[in-house]
Parts: sequence; C-alpha cells; structure tokens
Amino acid sequence: MVNFDVIVVGAGTAGSYASYLLAKAGLNVALIEMKRRDKVFKTTGDAIGIHHIERMSIKPPSDVFMIRYEGAELYSPDMSVKYVVLGKGFGLDMAKWAQWLIGEAERAGAHIFDNHKVQGPIIENGFVSGVRVLKPDGSTEDFRAKVVIDASGVGAVVRSRLPREWWVSEPLLPEDVSNAYREIIQVDYDIEKPEFIKIYLDANIAPGGYWWLFPKSRNTMNIGLGLWGKLSEEQGLNPRHNYDRYLANSQYTRGRKIIHVGGGIVPTRRPLPSLVANGFLAAGDAAVTVNPVHGGGIGPALLSAELASKAVIEAFEKGDFTERGLWRYNIEYLKAYGIKQAMLDVFRLMLQTLTNDQLNRGLRARLLTEDEVLEISEKGSLELSFIDKLKIGLRLMKVPDVAVKLRLALRYMNEVKSLYEAYPGSPEGLSSWYRRLVSIYREYTGKLGISMKWLGNA
Repeated sequence: MVNFDVIVVGAGTAGSYASYLLAKAGLNVALIEMKRRDKVFKTTGDAIGIHHIERMSIKPPSDVFMIRYEGAELYSPDMSVKYVVLGKGFGLDMAKWAQWLIGEAERAGAHIFDNHKVQGPIIENGFVSGVRVLKPDGSTEDFRAKVVIDASGVGAVVRSRLPREWWVSEPLLPEDVSNAYREIIQVDYDIEKPEFIKIYLDANIAPGGYWWLFPKSRNTMNIGLGLWGKLSEEQGLNPRHNYDRYLANSQYTRGRKIIHVGGGIVPTRRPLPSLVANGFLAAGDAAVTVNPVHGGGIGPALLSAELASKAVIEAFEKGDFTERGLWRYNIEYLKAYGIKQAMLDVFRLMLQTLTNDQLNRGLRARLLTEDEVLEISEKGSLELSFIDKLKIGLRLMKVPDVAVKLRLALRYMNEVKSLYEAYPGSPEGLSSWYRRLVSIYREYTGKLGISMKWLGNA
C-alpha cells in the first residue's frame, strides 16, 4: 500500500494539468495512467480556442501548435449557405501536447505511474479513500489518498464504479453522446483557407451530428464525423461506415495518405448533477464537460482541472474532504462553464431533430446571423434588443416549421439557465433541484417528440 495526498486517474489533458497544479501547490500527487507514458494520445478534433490557452498558468511550447485558426466555416447540407464565425484558436499536435503536460506535472513534483491500470475505487465509510491498481508485473496494489480525481476519460473508470445512489455516478447513456471517427491524412492538393476549420451539417452523412475538416497544415487535415449515439443504438449506425461511404473517397480526401486513425465516444450533454462526492471529484471527459453542440473538450478539460484543483487545495487547507467540503467545485464550474453547457444541451437536442431540408431552409433564411451563432456558442444564450427580436421575427416568418423549433429551444434554454443559476449551495438541496430539472426536460423533449431514457429512469 502506498499513500498520497491526491490520486489523479488518467494522464490526459485534465489529469495531467490537475496533477501539475496540485503538485505545484505542494501536495503529494500520484498520476496513474493505464497506457505507457509515450503512448498517451487522445483522439480528438485537435482544436482549442486561444482563450483556453491564455487562461493556463503555464504556457505551452510552440511545437505543440500545428496551425493557428481564425474561425470556422459552417456549411448547409446542400452547400448553398456558408456561415463564417470568427474566433481565434489553434490546432494541436496531441501527442506533443500530452507529453508536455505529463512532463510539466512531473517537474512540479507529481509521481507518474504509467502502464498502471486502475481497477476501481476503494470505498470506506462512505468515502473514496483510494484506488486498486493493476501493476505492470501483474500484481495489484492499493493506492490511498485523501482525495481521488477521476480524469480517465469518457470511460470514467472510477466514477462509473461508484454507488449508483451517489449523484456523481449518473451513467452516460447513448442518447447523451456522439459516436465519432476521424482520420488524420495528407492530401495531394492545397487546402483552401487552412486558417479556418470547416463544419458541415448533413443528416445523411452525420445524422444528429456533423462532419468536419480541420486543416493541420496546407495539405494535412483532421477529417471525420460524429453521429448521435441514440441513432447508433436504435438504428445500428456506425461512424466508420459513414466515413467510408461518404468521405473516404470524396473530393476532400483526394490523394489520401493516412497518418493516423481513431474514434471514440464523445459526451455531449448537460453537466452531471454533481461533480463531487466524499473524497472524490471528476474532471474532463470523465465529468462530461464537453461542449454539447460542437463536441470540443480540450478547453473544458483544462477548465475543470483548474477548478477541481482549487477545490482540492481549499479542502486541504480546511481539512474537509467531504462532499460538502468539495461542493465549491460544483458552484465554480457551473459559473464558469456548466450553465452554458446546460443551455447548449437544450439547443443540441433541437438541432438533432432537424432534417436536411429544414437545415437548408433555416440557414438560407439566416434565422440566426453569424454574430448570433457566435453569441450562442460563446454564452449559451442569445440576448436581444427589441429591434433584434423584431428582425429575427421577420426572418422566422420565412420558415415557420423551423421557427417553431428554434423558438422552443430558446425558451427552454432560458428556463434551464434560470434553474442552473439557482443550483443549491449544499448537497441537501440537490434532490428537489434535480426534480425540477427532470420536469423541464420532460416537457421540452415531449414537445420535440424525443424519448430520453434518463428521464424514464429519473
């Protein structure tokens, strides 16, 4: 048995950054990773907004950045409409990014245990007091700590094994994920405007999601698609099959030389009811912090790591590692990002009901302008003056069937916002708050004509 102040499970973006921050604060940190250290690599879209980089307390070396983005181009299914949404960011070399973060955690004093597989939590007297670990030699050992942070990715190897009655253990269902596949490829032509990522809405190619082309250089790209997990479950849809059918031999992949392939599950939903329990916090994909609309998870992973670390440091200062003692993390996360995440989840569900015809007509009518799309993506809301409302109203008249759904989404986005702004300040108020959340979602999804398993289980 080995003892630490904090155990962090998973050496991805959230886990490594949290380990760095906690070790820098003087805590004895164990960072446990199931892969070999040099094999840590996250399959993602590889893009991150510049504001996330600027917020970090350490600055990445230049070699982790492959390209600088100036914004995104959003295309309608029939390609007749293009939205240009400005916003600076970077395309990352995810392998170099991962190794840099692990190295920073180690230099700060964290102990790295790579090629160690966490089998599950150790729970004693209602507290997570450590994890059981399978070591490279095949033996097992108990690692113990005052606090365990699960940053193990979407599999959430610790969180998913906690008692079901704990709020933090809410399961991730197919209806709340996107199933994705992507390739990093080299092509035989120069990509037009590589400083812009390209997002394509098409309910045939990527039903309930979108397909993307993220340039990484003049002639290399990250190209892939994500589709709604609910449709994968109900209709057997597979992102790799759709990629092979629609993109693998398309004009976009001409001369395709494959550099790397990968896929996975991306959580695209509202925040967990709670991110903490006695002696436990979740961060990154394990805490389902991904943007529900565009699926970006690197920036939110950094943010959740930062806020989780602050809560842990405060818990050590007070000597309180209870759920109540860690509750600050819930409050701060919702203020910084979770409220926006919840509102975008509402918007996501509406988008997933639109047909290609509705998307084409809605985008052609400019129901939302580029600036309004940017405001929703940045804030999760749309604050309008009387004149703005009048202008939108006139645009909505052109496509009444889409307008009904858009109005519905905007209404319930505001309802969800109000509810999350009233999130309880302590664990005791969570049950009644959650019942209200369920009520709002039942009403909303009923009007959209969507069945959601989590509502039936609530």
